Amino acid sequence: MSSAFFMGNGASALDGKGRFALPMSFRSVLNAHSSEPGSMLVRADPSRKYVSVFGDKQLEFFQSKADEAAHIALTRGDDFDAEQADTDFWSTIKPITIDSGGRFSLPPAFRRIYGITDAIFIVGSGRLAQLWDPERFLAENSKNLLAIEECETFLAELKSKREGR
Repeated sequence: MSSAFFMGNGASALDGKGRFALPMSFRSVLNAHSSEPGSMLVRADPSRKYVSVFGDKQLEFFQSKADEAAHIALTRGDDFDAEQADTDFWSTIKPITIDSGGRFSLPPAFRRIYGITDAIFIVGSGRLAQLWDPERFLAENSKNLLAIEECETFLAELKSKREGR
């Protein structure tokens, strides 16, 4: 497995063709985590308030974590439905393409569920990146002061551009 990790933050406004752009630093990590250039996986985890982005080479890691959680639950004697757990994971993942400029379209359901309209704030999270609606990110996060500052700056710049300043 690559030692590349998603780090830092980024942002993107929706372009005229309904696409967002992944910053170069995130694209290089995604390429290291993907078996095919130009592909990435997005996940709509119902327990999260953001869309997860990762490469297919991470699937084994995520499956091993799920298997570990199942083993722990069964060892404790907890009621655990492995089939449902697998369904809850695998059915929430969609493959999408990303062009050479880093542009991609999120599936409409993902945008609706996570309130993503015309911009995303991107947070590096090691093995994956998080795609947030910027306003939701600010409402849900109070500890990561650097990311909050970067998100606020992005929103201020976006507002200024829209107002023609």
